[in-house]
Amino acid sequence: MTIPAAVTDTNWLNPIELYLDRAPECKVERPIYQGDVFHSVNLPQLPNNPVEDASATINFTEGLCMVVPHPCQCYHGDNLRPRLTVAPVTSVQDYNNFKDDFSGAKDKFALPELRIPAPDGTWKNSACVADFGRLQTISSKWLPSAKRIAYLSHEGLGLLAKRILGFQLRYPITLANAMAYTANEWNESFLMEAWVKENKRLKGYASWLRTPIRIPGINGGNPVAPYDIRSALDVLLELITGQAIVEPAD
Repeated sequence: MTIPAAVTDTNWLNPIELYLDRAPECKVERPIYQGDVFHSVNLPQLPNNPVEDASATINFTEGLCMVVPHPCQCYHGDNLRPRLTVAPVTSVQDYNNFKDDFSGAKDKFALPELRIPAPDGTWKNSACVADFGRLQTISSKWLPSAKRIAYLSHEGLGLLAKRILGFQLRYPITLANAMAYTANEWNESFLMEAWVKENKRLKGYASWLRTPIRIPGINGGNPVAPYDIRSALDVLLELITGQAIVEPAD
């Protein structure tokens, strides 16, 4: 859960580095988060020309999409926001337009070996991209956890932040700095997941996160809000689950 001492700057991550989980291993308890990819979502296809009739029919096409907003913009308290902005995800033949150093195609986010459902009910790997140039806002009810086919690792979230900043602002940032920027949100995703496992729903989590409490060995025994010590992930997970969290051996 911690950031490595040295993170090599890169514009590309292989699947084992990019994803925390892919279908069919995605956990339903994990919160919907930035970078999550969903299948079989009906996305509106807006016409190219202006619509004269306000009651004009909008067509929908079933496809893949990726959640784009920062996690703080995905939730309002314990509730998923009614609408979320997503980027359509499509298959590609190759990644030639990303250039040799993968600094090109700034309007795209590569999703190599994304596991998508096949007609026979199995899963197949597909080279895909999320298109930042075609963002759409849809109802969050269209994104049930059962349709989630991937969520990103910490490195993946960092690379997503790096590419969003590069596309939207042309702002240069290293992967290490992007990971540091997303570190608290990365930890919080595990807190939310643990909360749902223990309580069957997210209700009460936001209040717990912001309410100062006494935690043995933390802040000199003075009350502190869990939100302010999200870097102490193991301590907070133990508070939620009641079980000591043992770090894996190196």
